[in-house]
Formats: sequence, structure tokens, C-alpha cells
Amino acid sequence: MQGWVAVDLYLDTADRAAAEPLLATGLFAGMTTNPTILRRAGRTVADIPDIHRWASEAGAREIFFQAWGADAATLIARGRQLRELGERVVVKVVANAAGSAACARLAADGTPTLLTAVYSPGQAMVAAAAGATYIAPYLGRLEDAGRDGEAAVLEMHEVLRATDARTRVLLASIRDVASMVRLARRGVDAFTMAPSVAEQLFADPMTDEAAEAFEAAAAEGLVP
Repeated sequence: MQGWVAVDLYLDTADRAAAEPLLATGLFAGMTTNPTILRRAGRTVADIPDIHRWASEAGAREIFFQAWGADAATLIARGRQLRELGERVVVKVVANAAGSAACARLAADGTPTLLTAVYSPGQAMVAAAAGATYIAPYLGRLEDAGRDGEAAVLEMHEVLRATDARTRVLLASIRDVASMVRLARRGVDAFTMAPSVAEQLFADPMTDEAAEAFEAAAAEGLVP
């Protein structure tokens, strides 16, 4: 988080062509990835150092990479390797028993961490106990499962704030801007989204019309 900035926006992608123009706006704090996102972009975990390089050069202040492994010891070792890439790296681990244990150890070492695939307020409490920097609830997937996703996310947020936890909600699996707006009105202040959703933040026909009118008015006084 950047001090005075009230809302942190992130891009949920490993697609360089999609990410770089949006990072160049200066409006997005960084990028979030996981092995599935890497695969969608035609990349693998072997490409993580290269992604870290170009995302850093493009202006990402935080870059999230997910550790992988079946046990806490492997996750810790890989998390430390990821952090060695640079100070911008935040290490993600899944919110199961092994991942939560790894999160606690990495956080104790001073590594920024995110507990991902969080679906219940109880998991938010675990994240707070582990000292995680962020949790990532998956809003869209909660709703796909027939749950009230926004209510669940707000409950997580309220638990963290009521207990003065340092852990923040970083909302993921976002499918539209309206969902973000509703949750931001209730205090959620960090969001990660696909570039296609990020583009929606700038889209309004009335704004486009106003921009065209301003440019036309300015052009009237220009000498051809």
C-alpha cells in the first residue's frame, strides 16, 4: 500500500501485452499471479523471474507469486526463493493447513504474504493469526457455489477490522465494477482484477461524449 492512497488496484494477469499499458497509467499498484494465471498466459513457474523483471520495469510496486508444494516445508522453501527475486515480491500460499503454516513462518521471517483461495471468515481469522499481509477471497467463485459472496467478504473484512489485524482483504475473482463499488462503500480497499475488468473502470459513454466535446471546442481556436 502506498501511504496516502485510499484504494489499491491490482491486475490479475501474467499477460505482458495486457498488463504493461495499464501499469503505465500509474493507477495500478501491481500484479497478482498464480500457476493457473501463468498457464493462461502461456507461461510456467520457470518464467517467474522474467515476469518479475518486466513487471518491475513497467512500474509494478508489488508482484504476487504463488509458492507451490504439498507440504509446509516445501512451500516455505519456495516462498523464500520467490522473495529473493526482490523487495516487490509478495508470496502467495493457499489457505489450507500446509499453506497457513507456511504463511506463518514466512511472515515471521518478514516476508509479505497473501493467503489465497479464502472462502470463509474462519480462514480470515487463521490468516490474521499467521500474520498474513493480505487474504484473497474469490468473490466470483463464492457466488458460483451458491453463497452470498459479498456478504462473506464483508464478514471477513469486519473480522479483520474488529480484531485490529494487520491483514487486509485483497478481493479477487471480480467480474464487474459494480461489485467493487458496493464493497468499497463498506470499507474494502484492495482489489485485483483481470485486465478486461480493469478497462471497465474507464468506460462510460457520457465521459466519452464529454471528452469529444471538449476536444472539439478546443480545436475551434486552433490554426490549421
